[in-house]
Amino acid sequence: MSVLVLALAVAVQAGAQPADPAAQARPEIAAAVRRGLAAYNAQDLAYFEAAVAPDAVYIMDNGLVLAGREYVLALLNGFFSRTPRPQLVASEIVTGGRGDVAWARFQWTPTHAEKLRPGIASAIFVRGAAGWQVVSIQLTRVAHAATPAVPAAASHPPHQGH
Repeated sequence: MSVLVLALAVAVQAGAQPADPAAQARPEIAAAVRRGLAAYNAQDLAYFEAAVAPDAVYIMDNGLVLAGREYVLALLNGFFSRTPRPQLVASEIVTGGRGDVAWARFQWTPTHAEKLRPGIASAIFVRGAAGWQVVSIQLTRVAHAATPAVPAAASHPPHQGH
């Protein structure tokens, strides 16, 4: 788990530094995201065996947290056994990072099931002897951001002084 803690610390530090976003763009990470999506759409579990770090954490859009490559692979294997075959399309890929730690954020849209909603994925990558591996991925449904907020007046009645 120490690799994940280190990756998160460096990613937070890098994100806190004011800098030109174009200077932090990581085309190799955008390419890794595209390879991952192609592997997902091809149901290529072998790709994920190499691309997911042993101590990876995967946070699903329903709040379920999976810790460890074997659990992430089991989840993917379950997705890949479905009919129709799952397919994802990604857009708005944004990347950044510093040195051997990088991140990606992108929108994803499922094309295989009407009841699935699109979302946003955030991933942290660490480069090691095996190349770039995902150590953390978190999915958030786009609809979460569209949930109407409770008006301030409803949550805190106005003060009425006497």
